[in-house]
Amino acid sequence: MTKKKIVVFGYGQRGSVYAEYATTYREEYELVAIIERDENRIALAKKRCGNVPVYTDYRQFIQEKIAADIVVVSTQDEQHPEHAIAMMQAGYDLLLEKPIATCREDCIKIYETAQKYNRRVVVCHVLRYTPFYSTIKRIIDSGEAGEIVTINASENVGYYHQAHSYVRGPWRNSRTSSPMILAKCCHDLDILRYLIGEPCKSVSSYGGLYYFNEEHAPEGHARYCSECKYSDCIYKAQTLYTSPGKDWFANYFTTKEHTRENILQDLKYTQYDRCVYACDNDVVDHQVVNAQFAHGKTASLTMTAFSSFTYRDIKVHGTKAEIYGVLDGSEIQIRYFGKDWKRVPAEVPSNIPDGLKGHSGGDFAIMKDLFLYLNGEKTEGISLLDVSLESHLMCFAAEQSRQRQGEVQAIEK
Repeated sequence: MTKKKIVVFGYGQRGSVYAEYATTYREEYELVAIIERDENRIALAKKRCGNVPVYTDYRQFIQEKIAADIVVVSTQDEQHPEHAIAMMQAGYDLLLEKPIATCREDCIKIYETAQKYNRRVVVCHVLRYTPFYSTIKRIIDSGEAGEIVTINASENVGYYHQAHSYVRGPWRNSRTSSPMILAKCCHDLDILRYLIGEPCKSVSSYGGLYYFNEEHAPEGHARYCSECKYSDCIYKAQTLYTSPGKDWFANYFTTKEHTRENILQDLKYTQYDRCVYACDNDVVDHQVVNAQFAHGKTASLTMTAFSSFTYRDIKVHGTKAEIYGVLDGSEIQIRYFGKDWKRVPAEVPSNIPDGLKGHSGGDFAIMKDLFLYLNGEKTEGISLLDVSLESHLMCFAAEQSRQRQGEVQAIEK
């Protein structure tokens, strides 16, 4: 197999992960360019990636006709149509961060451009590649559980993650980003489509923004946490961003070392310092989706902000057994009907570098599978644009159903 030349377009939270993989596994990838406009991120990229050329304008990169096997498009969601289409027109195949785009029309436009220019596009549905979901898929395909009839899944966002990303952060407002069901749960709907293995025909959905609003604000609260008298609030920014295991969220407002002093200094009066009950957020904090597939199989997804930590769990109901597990757990249970259960290990390999263990090992595994795919090797779960588009259409249909009080919506390309 041959080394592949890779470009990272957008050196943010996601792009830096793919760049780290490329610079760690140099026998697989050569990082030939980074495209980034933010000065702080440029400085960080140069520090971490050495002498890799950095372009501040993607048009200049295109003009120079840099040879590359794949361009990672990991810019902000609303920029994907412009950036993905420009790169495909210039002759590049893509690893495209999810969501594909923030509206149905732009998703279709990207798909049609890929078809027109015969470009390969892999979408970053990293959960497919985790030991957890890939093991479940192998169990299903083996027939151990019989025919799969229905799946119940939940996406427990975590109270702190909801506050950071969907109340204060980039995905808080559907007018400037996308609906919550797309921004957070296109992963989950992709998993349902992937595990069932057939097209979704229709969905219905209920949900709304219940809690993170002025109605639930404590009396006398301040606009910014740094000025607020409620020091014991569970959403207090100064506590959240300096807590062990949660300080990585500080990457959204600082590029400094994550000392308490640096975090508190750079946090003050940013959007991440705002009171969660007084932001411009409008995305939901809870939603349920029901889906019917081509041959009568069904699935349901519950998304909720109200959990003590971030986790996903799933029950796959077959005619011979049910499959149960929690992502980040160490095993999957196959609960056979009428006989002893079986436990199947699903641990993230311990030899993966810490910076690549994100999404339960999916960040590492997608880059490994991408390398194999680009070399013409068969891979288990490669998330190509045509099927990934289906999960996005499920998201848009679910949001339309939610806005129409659960009215059933057909899935159409």
